[in-house]
Amino acid sequence: VHLLPTSHSLAQILGLLSIFLLVVNPSQCSPIMAQCVEHTYCSSTLKEYHTQLINLPSRINERSVAAWSYEENIDLDRVPQIIYEANCLNSHSCKGVDSAFSLESIPIAIKMPFLRKNPRCPTYALEFEDVNIACICATSRQN
Repeated sequence: VHLLPTSHSLAQILGLLSIFLLVVNPSQCSPIMAQCVEHTYCSSTLKEYHTQLINLPSRINERSVAAWSYEENIDLDRVPQIIYEANCLNSHSCKGVDSAFSLESIPIAIKMPFLRKNPRCPTYALEFEDVNIACICATSRQN
């Protein structure tokens, strides 16, 4: 039994921790939220952050009772320009779940950091956008 983490898994954990800290405390990326920043400023971290959200283990988005697919969202004024958002496959039911309650599949969104072209800046500004990252099965609001 291998109980110690491998260097690869430690690197993944450190990468996820860095991304988590960027989301929780974005001032670590940009000292002032409205400050103009260069295109390369945090862009590799932002791209990695968005990539990790869709690289979930073993196609969990397809196996979930609230299954979802990913749809491409393209914005040429944003870094990264292409992101993938969760789109719930069954909006009014949860696959294979029998319940006395009315269940529905709903998207879960989080605020994510982006660099966006800004007319007041010669380069980019750090902004936050809601992005659907997954779907969950929940009781209907009518219940």
